[in-house]
Amino acid sequence: MRLRQRLNDALKRTVDAVGAGVGLIVLSPVIGAVWLSVRIKLGSPVFFNQPRLGRDGRVFTLYKFRTMLEPDPDHGVITDHQRMTPFGRRLRAASLDELPTLLNVLKGDMSLVGPRPLLPEYLPRYTAHQARRHEVRPGITGLAQVNGRNQLGWEERFDLDVEYVDRHNLFLDVALMARTVLRVLSRTGVEGEATVAMAEFLGSTPDDGLTEQVWSEHWRDLRDRWQQEALAADIHGAGSGFTDGTRYWVYLNEEHLPVGIGGLAGLGNLHLDASVVMNPDHQDDEVFQAVLNRLMNRGRALEARRIALRMPGDNRAHCDLARNLGFVYTADQSSPRAGTQVSPGVYSYAFIEGTEN
Repeated sequence: MRLRQRLNDALKRTVDAVGAGVGLIVLSPVIGAVWLSVRIKLGSPVFFNQPRLGRDGRVFTLYKFRTMLEPDPDHGVITDHQRMTPFGRRLRAASLDELPTLLNVLKGDMSLVGPRPLLPEYLPRYTAHQARRHEVRPGITGLAQVNGRNQLGWEERFDLDVEYVDRHNLFLDVALMARTVLRVLSRTGVEGEATVAMAEFLGSTPDDGLTEQVWSEHWRDLRDRWQQEALAADIHGAGSGFTDGTRYWVYLNEEHLPVGIGGLAGLGNLHLDASVVMNPDHQDDEVFQAVLNRLMNRGRALEARRIALRMPGDNRAHCDLARNLGFVYTADQSSPRAGTQVSPGVYSYAFIEGTEN
């Protein structure tokens, strides 16, 4: 078995080296054109270089074309959302920003197919199962990339990465490369994914008994019904009027019953508003605290500096739970986001993450 695996690895490395070398030669006119376009549109530097984790956890420097503006706090250009440009989105949608990564494949840092290389600080956050993704070289494309890319959650991506580790062979690699080419050429799901920045991996999902689902429209009637109930309305946060720049998550208990809906508004800004709507038939302090903790982790991953949650002051139990999580009372009675006023008799809490600029 070990001999078979060594032969498979040697064949994979040969295919990687030949494929990357031929790709760099054949695509050199495209690479030159993209280099010039980035230089004109975004200026210098043209390349984005960043340390990433390779096989067995070794660190290497990843090469890509730059797709974002440089941070400029003086002009309010700080977050990834603010730094992304239409030109950069087009590069990502066509995967042209990945072309310099062929150098990493040629050098042996990466493979054409494998788990995507991630940041070194993620290594201690993996479970033993998730860390198995580093048993092979990272790749330009992989199972996760052809099955949802950035639209997948971290847990789903890591499960697919480990599945690739267990199943990888030349035939699977060829199939995944073919699916990747077809996906890019057909632009299936790529346009939307080019605008979706993957949130920071903060560690495995908390062991709080909840299962998280991304919001979809079929949950809307349920949320509206909960908000009409007196018990639910007592603790719901920044309101149901969030539209652009808002994301919601639905939380199910161990019986797969929806018990809460959490939301963050103002995405792309340093200040976010949180919303929590609880199932009136499952009023539980621990569940409320777990949902709020999930939203705080989301806010950190989205680079928020402040997360505000407005709650009636007579709900002392939930106010105390919010304080236990690091929320503090804000005496100005207004949300950190301009133009959003707090209703009379409602407390405002803000979680301060990092230092205000």
